Order: sequence, then structure tokens, then C-alpha cells
Amino acid sequence: MVSVRRVAPVLLFVIALPAFAQRQSSTPPRELHRVGDHYTAYNPPDPATYSPGVKTHKIKSGDTLWALAETYFGNAYLWPQLWESNTWITDAHWIYPGDLLLIEGEGTGQTADASAGAQPEDAATLGGGATEVETETTASGIPVARIQQESRPIPLGNETDIYCYGYIGSPNEIDAMPNYVESLEDVEVMYMPRAQFDSAAQVAEGDLVYIRGGVGSGLVAGETYIAIEPGDLIRHPHTGELIGRHYSYQGQIRILCTDGNLSRAMIVQSCREISVGARLKPLPQLPIPIARVPDMPAWCDPPTGRSTGAIIDSRDWDLELAEGVLVQVNLGADDRLQPGDFLTVYRPSPRADQPRQVLGEIGILTTQARTATGIIVQARRTMQIGDYVEAR
Repeated sequence: MVSVRRVAPVLLFVIALPAFAQRQSSTPPRELHRVGDHYTAYNPPDPATYSPGVKTHKIKSGDTLWALAETYFGNAYLWPQLWESNTWITDAHWIYPGDLLLIEGEGTGQTADASAGAQPEDAATLGGGATEVETETTASGIPVARIQQESRPIPLGNETDIYCYGYIGSPNEIDAMPNYVESLEDVEVMYMPRAQFDSAAQVAEGDLVYIRGGVGSGLVAGETYIAIEPGDLIRHPHTGELIGRHYSYQGQIRILCTDGNLSRAMIVQSCREISVGARLKPLPQLPIPIARVPDMPAWCDPPTGRSTGAIIDSRDWDLELAEGVLVQVNLGADDRLQPGDFLTVYRPSPRADQPRQVLGEIGILTTQARTATGIIVQARRTMQIGDYVEAR
């Protein structure tokens, strides 16, 4: 079986600040010692051992790996690259002024030329990344050569993927959401004398709305809620079994003031126009998983034998699903699937004497009890609803 190179996913909340940016979110190391001109909990390497020309950063008060990744890489979610390059930091919640971070280059005394000369003869470079060729023997006794390209942890999605798609829930779940957008306010037209007011059916970011519901139905002034629209019933593409109903995230609504039965609110974020009748649900704290994308199984690899399911829905498309497309699968938390896990997508061969065809990989973003939302992170072939998936 293929050896999967990955780390346990690190979950970053997009609404709150990341954990390592909140110094009170973990207990700091107790034992500090002096290194050079400062105190630290770690044993950072001697900068003299770094190769010539490396890029470093001396930590100062207020720095976080999150902010430094934004500064040096242009993307705060790439903070695991900093952590991975400085393995002497054992707790990413805590870094110490005076310690020297390696940003780019070799962290050893070898020069770039010496490192290049030390590569094995069968080493190769694909796409500019360091690679390694290994030979393994599968359980069936077949020797398989593998080319493994160095991969770093990456965010599997973004805030739009998480908060502007939706989920598959119970067909009647909407009945448990009593609060809804009742009417709209158009301050430029509605109160103008003799104006012909044509009530719009939809609103977008910055608009004011009236919400049917208030303190008595659980709304809290100042809190933000997510607007939900019920969609189609989702059935298993092969068996026809009813799985649930798709609920779309339309946007976010902040309650400005409320009483027992009526609230006034503002649209603070919109994925699309929000219609009258959209239901309100407490804003879920959905993390963005960060993980290494594993290599796809090689042609000679057998199935893992773990949980299997299928792609049951996708955003916007049924056919020609490719990298970056969001999909739903009928595996979830009940199947021990969690954000940051990966599924191999495959299609059985029409011939019983031939193995399956591996199509690509899905990274899991969020999970429900029996379903999950994922994003296609690798594609050898285009996929479609109904293709099978297997847990890595």
C-alpha cells in the first residue's frame, strides 16, 4: 500500500483569530533558559550553521507565525511552512523574541552546491520541487517504483468554500429554524412621497432587513447568523436511497436590535442575493483544515479496505468535475471522517478481471453525521456524481 505523507490537520477558525495568535489560548512552557542575549523555551540552532544566503527573521514582540506567513509568503494560512522549517519550535502557540526563524534556504551548514551533490543518483525534480524515488513491494508481491515530490501543508480551502456552499441535512431540518427574513427596507424609495415602490425580493451585503423572530425565539442582538435556503432532495446516485436535503449558505446577517417577535438586522456578508423567507441559523464555527495532500495511489496499489462511499452532489456541475470543485459525499463523522482527511476517487472497471481506475483525491472540509463536503485537490481524470470514494 502507498505510504501517505501527511500531518495531522491543523484547524484554523476563520471567524476568531487563529489559536497561535491568541497568547492566552494555551499554557506557555514553564522552563525558560538564556540563549545568547535573550530567554527562550527552545533550543534554536546556531545561526552560524545556516548556509550562506539564507533568509531569516529575528522574532520580535508581537510576532506570530500567522502574521509572518502573511508577510513572507503572502498567505497567512501557509504558517505551517514556517513551523516545518523550524522544527525546534515544539508549540506553535508560543514563539520568543530574539529567536531566529529560518524563512528560506538550508538550515544546515551545507552549501547549496554540497546539498545538490549529496542527492542520490535516482533523485529527480518535478515542477521545481524536491523529489525522491523509492521502490516498495505491495502486499501481492509486486515491486513498485514511486516518485514522491516534497509537499508542504496547505489550506485545503478558503472562507468562501466553507461559508458559501452548504451542507446536506435532514429533509425537514428547516422546520427547526423559526427565524426568517420577513421583509426588506429600501430607505431611498420606500419613504419617498408618491414614489412607486416595487418591493425587491432579494437583498445583498449592506442592506437592512426585518427578521420575524426575536428574544423569544433565541435571537440575540449583536450576534451574527447564517442565512439558509433549502434546496433539492439528495438521493444516492446508484440506489436511489434518500440521503437528505441540500441547504445552501446564502450569507451572514447581524441582529442590530430585537424584541419578543421582530428584529432589525443588516446583511454583513452575502454569497448571493438573500431572498425573503431565508431562514436564520447560528453561525457555525467552521475551521479551514490544513494538511499535506497525499500522493495518489499508484497503478499497482490495492484498495485500502477502509470506508467507501460515492460523490452524491456537487456545486454547479454534475459532470466534468475537476480540481477545485466542491462536492458532497455520503461518508461523514459516523464513518470517522473528519476535516483534513482525504478520499481517493475511483471508478470500477467494466471488466471484472481488471482493477479500478483511480481518478483523483478529495480533501474533506466539513463533516455532518452521514455526509461531508470536500474539494477536489487532485484529478487524473474528470469525475462525475456517482463516482466512488475510499478513505485513505
